Amino acid sequence: MKNYMLDFLSSLFMGIFFTLALWTPSLAMPPLDISTASVAPDYARPEGWLAKPIAPAAPVDVFFVYPTVLFNDTDWIMDTKRPDMRAAAKTSLDTQAIVFEGQANVYAPLYRQMNITGFGLSDTEAAPLQKIVHSDVWRALNHYLKYENNGRPFFLAGHSQGSMILADLMLEHWGAIGAENRLIAALLLGWSLTSEDLASNPAVQMCDKSNRTGCVISYNTMAKGRQSVAPTLKSGALTVNPLSWSMDGVLVPATKNLGAVFFDAAGAPTTYPHFTSAQIVNSGLIVQPENVDLVTVKGGHFPAGVYHSFDYSLFSENLKANIAERIEAFTH
Repeated sequence: MKNYMLDFLSSLFMGIFFTLALWTPSLAMPPLDISTASVAPDYARPEGWLAKPIAPAAPVDVFFVYPTVLFNDTDWIMDTKRPDMRAAAKTSLDTQAIVFEGQANVYAPLYRQMNITGFGLSDTEAAPLQKIVHSDVWRALNHYLKYENNGRPFFLAGHSQGSMILADLMLEHWGAIGAENRLIAALLLGWSLTSEDLASNPAVQMCDKSNRTGCVISYNTMAKGRQSVAPTLKSGALTVNPLSWSMDGVLVPATKNLGAVFFDAAGAPTTYPHFTSAQIVNSGLIVQPENVDLVTVKGGHFPAGVYHSFDYSLFSENLKANIAERIEAFTH
C-alpha cells in the first residue's frame, strides 16, 4: 500500500538530514533577519487557527501544536498565510491528532515556527527565533483558555517542535496559569523532559500509570542502539512506554500493540495490529517494527533507525484507548 505519510515526509525532508551534526545552519540560508518575519497570527480571527470547531461537540478539548514543517533554505520563520505551509501543517495535524478523533474538540493554532535549521544555532543565535515561536503559541494558548475552552477539561498535545514549545511553556508557567486543574494530560511526543527539567517546576509531573491525570506523556522512538544519534532525545530523558503506560524498562511485546496506523495517498488510514513491541532503554523507546519499510522515509533526513516521524503512528490505537481511559478517570 502506498504510504501517504512517507510520501509527504519525503517531499518535505528531501535533502535535509536530521542529525545533530546536520542541524548546523545551511550555507544556503540567508542572514538571520527577524524584521522580515511575517505578521503574527491573530487568534481572535478564524484565520489564526489551523483547526477550531465552530460548535464544540465533545465534552473535552485538545490544544494541539503541530511539528516542524518548514525545511526550505530561504525562510527562517514560517509564513502562516502561505497555502503550502498551511497545507503541510494540516497534513501533520490530520495524521497525528487522529488519536483524538471522536473524543476531543481539536484546537490547533497556526504559529510562526522556525526552520529546522534553527535547531543548529547556538542558544544566543536562536533566541530571536525562539522568542517568536514561543510568543505565538503562548498567545494562542491564553486566547484558547480565555475565550474558547469554557471550563472544559483539556489535553495539551504536540510533536517535535510543537512539543518543545509546549514543554518550555509548561516549565515556565505551569502552576500559575489557573487552568491546571482542568488538564487531563499533555502528550509531548518527540521531545524530552528530564529530572532536572521537572525539578525546575514541581507542578510539571510525568504520567507513570495509565489513568493518572494532570501529567505529561513523552517518548522518542528508535531502533536498538540508536539513542546516541536521536536528535530530540536528551540524556536522562524521562520516558513513558505507550504499551504499558509505565516508566520502567520492561519489554512489552507486540501483542499489546492495538495497532499502528499509516495513511494511503488519499489520506485513508490503515491499521496494523501488533506492529511493534516497546521497551525503554537508556531513555529511548526501542521498537521493532514488523515492516521497517513503513517507517523508513526515503531521501535521508533522520539517521537510520530513528523513527521520530512515526511517534504517533506506531502506537496510534493505544494512544486512542489511553486518551479514553484518562478522560474516564478525569471525569468520574
